[in-house]
Amino acid sequence: MLDANELSFLALDWGTTNFRAFAFDVNGKVIAEKQAPMGLLQISDGQFAHSLANLLNEWISQYQTLPIIMAGMVGSAQGWHPVEYCAAPVDLSEIQKHYFEFNLPWGAKAKIVPGVSFLAENGMYDVMRGEEVQLFGLQQIARQHNMQAVFPGTHSKQVVIKNGKIVRFETYMTGELFSILNNHSLLGRGLPKQISCEKSFLKGVALGQNQGLSHLIFAARTSRLFNQVADTAVADFLSGVMIGYESQFINADTIYLVGGEALEKRYRLACESRQINVKAFSGDECFIAGIKQLQHLV
Repeated sequence: MLDANELSFLALDWGTTNFRAFAFDVNGKVIAEKQAPMGLLQISDGQFAHSLANLLNEWISQYQTLPIIMAGMVGSAQGWHPVEYCAAPVDLSEIQKHYFEFNLPWGAKAKIVPGVSFLAENGMYDVMRGEEVQLFGLQQIARQHNMQAVFPGTHSKQVVIKNGKIVRFETYMTGELFSILNNHSLLGRGLPKQISCEKSFLKGVALGQNQGLSHLIFAARTSRLFNQVADTAVADFLSGVMIGYESQFINADTIYLVGGEALEKRYRLACESRQINVKAFSGDECFIAGIKQLQHLV
């Protein structure tokens, strides 16, 4: 068990399905981290404080003395405390002005990082929570303040940074749609065990970049029926269609990709098929670097 006397503060990345915590020492070094399937969906009756206390009690002695900074969906309407979005364009200093600060039941100070909203030209809003922390960390790690970043995932984000400000972004439900179609539709029904097939994935990517998505989705069915894609590679083909469709909206010679290794490989293949250079970074690395900036440790 960690000793709170060795720590300076805790940082939480608290999302819809997962919880991640990082313990920092006085020098801003992460000396321990913890993950748990304790996202918003697992918290009943708003028992955020109770759930957090149980987790910290197993991890850190005298955790009650540590201040905590939180980011992610914990600040959403369904979270612990709803926190207003900061409207893009927005930079690090603007985010710091709009923390939601409160006292935890055991007396420690806590604050929640606000998310970011963007009003597009078509009058529609887009939002993010959690990625803004990673974006500030990414800028420091990459030493770039003008870039296009992509966050693959359930709700993929494409973000434009100019002069250190988040100026615009779009959300694509690529991962969630793939999961629904693959697991709960005709396309995935009765399939044998799927085997990784880069060729089928790239075939889907090429198709997805050139036509309407709704029509192309059905190609996962017809390509199998007419032996254009093996039964064992339908998932990779469908994944390629979804990611290929999203990737056609990337408008940059180089993108900065933030996320896990598996999706990083898929997005890299899709982007390189369009001669887009990819620079990949760990999501945790970017989150930690962003938190340190928010805490004035760099």
